[in-house]
Amino acid sequence: MRIALKSMLLFALIGCLVACSSGNTGEKVEAQEATEKAAEATMAAQTFKVNAAASTINWIGKKSFTNSAHTGTMALSGGELSVEGGKLVAGSFTIDMASLKNTDIEDEKSAGQLIGHLSSPDFFNVPNHPTATFEITSVDAVEGDMKVTHNITGNLTLLGTSKQVTIPANVAIAGGKMTATTPEFTIDRTQWGITYGGEEAAKLENLAKDRIISNDITLQITLNAAS
Repeated sequence: MRIALKSMLLFALIGCLVACSSGNTGEKVEAQEATEKAAEATMAAQTFKVNAAASTINWIGKKSFTNSAHTGTMALSGGELSVEGGKLVAGSFTIDMASLKNTDIEDEKSAGQLIGHLSSPDFFNVPNHPTATFEITSVDAVEGDMKVTHNITGNLTLLGTSKQVTIPANVAIAGGKMTATTPEFTIDRTQWGITYGGEEAAKLENLAKDRIISNDITLQITLNAAS
């Protein structure tokens, strides 16, 4: 009887996890197999260097059973973008994973514990994977959409795993400066192998330890660059 009750509880938890895992805000971005070849610019292209200090990535991580969420930021360590004929055509940027910060927990110790957990092998394994990268494979103008001007497709590499994603963005280029800002969008962390406890996460005790964290992570990126 006790075993049966445990099994019922496990299935209920898994069912709720699946049903609630899309609770984060923003357009869902599906990951595909990475494209081997990045977009290339010609010799005539103008290079814009990403201003890491003026660029940022905001993140939201949500729990599946509740409406509670944690928010934070990540910093960029650099990048270059190529422009031809006034249009973004290629480029890449690097994310400093060691820059993970929390912005919603006031208690410094608790915030530090959360970042320590996210930085550990349980999630982003920052000691072994200190950076993440995004490499553009194509840029397509969007017509008739007041929210975004372009869809930027590229290879996003996390924990050494590369997946192709298409991210909506507003791109503005003028006076030797460029701004690329995305609305909020979500990715499924498990598509990059980011799962708490690995294969063991399927066990009831690890589901409890994970506090039923949503698979979806919401991101919002702002890039500032200059030639």
